[in-house]
Amino acid sequence: MENLLKSLSKALAGFACVVLLAVMLITFVDVVGRYFFNSPITFAVEMIQLGMGLLVLFGLAITTLDRGHIAVDVLDTVVPKFVQRIFAMLAALSAVVFITLVAWRLWDRGIKFYEDGLATDVLFLPVWPVVILMAVAASVAAFIALVQFFIPSIQGDTHPLAPDLED
Repeated sequence: MENLLKSLSKALAGFACVVLLAVMLITFVDVVGRYFFNSPITFAVEMIQLGMGLLVLFGLAITTLDRGHIAVDVLDTVVPKFVQRIFAMLAALSAVVFITLVAWRLWDRGIKFYEDGLATDVLFLPVWPVVILMAVAASVAAFIALVQFFIPSIQGDTHPLAPDLED
């Protein structure tokens, strides 16, 4: 199971790298065209917007697998180990809930955009394929979070049932 999750998250991270490269290239060419040739790329803004959405969601799976989300551990030094354990489990559960909500809303929006025929303003590209790709990436991240909640030893340095939190 862990190998499957690693493979999925690494594949999505690889796609994120490709998207980042494309966004950087479009931005570079747009800036050079705008300031040196007075001829910007007309579709740059919409491509960068779509690319940034993909970039964030494609990176979500590997961030979730590595337990790299933001965590504030202000109270960890002043509460007993069993309370730390409860906090860790609540944090893991909240990750599952939040990422699942994001995935659900993306699926909903992707289907709605398909039905409405929503397209970009300049190139008239349909938006729904990008949103569906984002939904797939969020669904993978939600699955990883769910697996990590039930099998905390999968990846990451800190997990809800870490040995140092044992009583």
